[in-house]
Amino acid sequence: MKIYPLLIAFSLGITSYTFLPKAKAHNQFNKFNISSDLELNVNYREIIKISSKELRVDKTNKKALLTRAYARAKMKNFKGALKDFNNLIKMDSDFNDYAIFLRGWTHINLKNYSDAMDDYSRSIEKNLFLKTSYGNRGFLKEIMNDTEGACSDWQKGGELGNEKAFSAFENHCKSV
Repeated sequence: MKIYPLLIAFSLGITSYTFLPKAKAHNQFNKFNISSDLELNVNYREIIKISSKELRVDKTNKKALLTRAYARAKMKNFKGALKDFNNLIKMDSDFNDYAIFLRGWTHINLKNYSDAMDDYSRSIEKNLFLKTSYGNRGFLKEIMNDTEGACSDWQKGGELGNEKAFSAFENHCKSV
């Protein structure tokens, strides 16, 4: 079964990032915003490069670590992304909720389903990204042969507006 990629609630707004001088790149990096506007024409390789430079200057730059982790995941470097997400979570930053949610997506892509389940459960406990967390946790429960649990999560996700979760509930849970 295909797990639908998650969308994280931040855009990186980098239309002028190609080959910037070091000082300008630093200033541009600091303009990254958390928002709901995602899939712009983003150069994830350049984001990784700039974030890595920022981390060489300051290894505790949490924003750079989150940004690099997300870009690595988008580039399908899930092991690198997982390492960054784990390091960020260890720092106990303001970005932990995003990191936990995105780490769930990363675990799915690495087929670490139990770990992904834990991350989505933590997101749900914190009342974050509920429609996506319930939907994805439902798909994980289905993979783990917990049909009743999957149906419950899909129903909750569907009620919150997750069309994929609603469709899964309609298609798989009528007789449960």
